Amino acid sequence: MDPGLLKRVTMFVIGLFVMTLGIAVSTKADIGTTSISSIPFVVSLASGIDLYITTLILNIILIAIQVLVLGKGFRLFNLLQIPTALIFSLFTKVTVDLVESWYPSSYLECWVYSVASVLILGTGVALVVNSRTTMVPGEGAVLALSVRTKVPFSRMKIIFDVTNITIAALISLAVFGGFEGVREGTVFAAVSIGVVVRYATKVIKKVFPDPENDIS
Repeated sequence: MDPGLLKRVTMFVIGLFVMTLGIAVSTKADIGTTSISSIPFVVSLASGIDLYITTLILNIILIAIQVLVLGKGFRLFNLLQIPTALIFSLFTKVTVDLVESWYPSSYLECWVYSVASVLILGTGVALVVNSRTTMVPGEGAVLALSVRTKVPFSRMKIIFDVTNITIAALISLAVFGGFEGVREGTVFAAVSIGVVVRYATKVIKKVFPDPENDIS
């Protein structure tokens, strides 16, 4: 395997693991998980189905949405998102089990967990994006919708995140009569992860200089 490709694939896999670790930590914060995991987490709470399974189901749905939205414009290369979804789901199980015994003992500690999850998740996203390999299904769905609607990717990402949070909140209200899994920590994550990604990207470019690696 080409050394450059090997480095990018390694960065991608590490990034996926770091992302799922950030998500796992956010589920223990008790003040809301991240927008990317809000729907599978609330569905997991409501149904008793493990988070890694609900995450896999959502990712497969997001890939199907890309096929429907892009039609003939959906490239076979994008099918690499299927093994990516499987790996992401496996890592989710591993990291959720890893933090299973973690429980915040105060509201302040809840925020420590929430901030830590944002820093970890943002770093993972930066690693995945800067690996220049394939996308995770969530980002792929955002890109597909952006291409089809001509709405800029950054704006579509905001719409996508808000939609995720809204759906998760509605499910929570319908099942629990209140907000479970979607709270102030979710809002904090939604507005701050992008900042972490930008700064983490700068560090990654310094540590792994690559003239083609110009995603920020």
